[in-house]
Amino acid sequence: MSTLSVHLSPCQHLYLIGMKSSRIQHCHLWWILEVVSGSGRFLLWLAKQNPDSQNYLGLEIRAKLVKRAEFWVKELALSNVHFMFANAAVSFKQLVSTYPGPLALVSILCPDPHFKKRHHKRRVVQTPLVNSILTRLMPEGKVFIQSDVVEVAEDMRKQFDEESGVLQHIDTVDPSVLCDNEGWLLNNPMGIRTEREIHAELEGAKIYRRLYQKRKGY
Repeated sequence: MSTLSVHLSPCQHLYLIGMKSSRIQHCHLWWILEVVSGSGRFLLWLAKQNPDSQNYLGLEIRAKLVKRAEFWVKELALSNVHFMFANAAVSFKQLVSTYPGPLALVSILCPDPHFKKRHHKRRVVQTPLVNSILTRLMPEGKVFIQSDVVEVAEDMRKQFDEESGVLQHIDTVDPSVLCDNEGWLLNNPMGIRTEREIHAELEGAKIYRRLYQKRKGY
């Protein structure tokens, strides 16, 4: 079995590159984590904009994309961003428990849709992942989800909306944030678009976005 075929299925055994705190400078800083980081463009841009205030980690199940992203980390001489070859659906809880700093943001952007019903269990946003995110996320920390596939966006939204006791959508915190009639954000709140997002919008597709904030006291 090839390496690629092993790692493309989230239901397979965990294959993980260990990340030690010694690889990351200033471990007390806020931590931004992207599930399914793809090419890494989103995190690389953020890391370059915030070199001394935040650390970034991208989790990606496709080894070639991780290797390319790490190449750009070295080319840009960035010390506050890293990418890991890992299955977030399986390894998220284990990974976040090793970092001493507060988890300020988790982003899940355009994950694999796994359209066939029998493959829905492979979708990255499942109850264990949601629970792990909520447990580790700092008070007032955020979860940003988006997809150009409405069925996937609705599936992710349903799971995070069900946690309304712990999370609140950003428009209830900040009334200046605009949503459409169905509750999707009208604009990207992060200031940087992923490659998938750019491609989808050029094709005329709509991007479905939600941004949640963890309530104080949790």
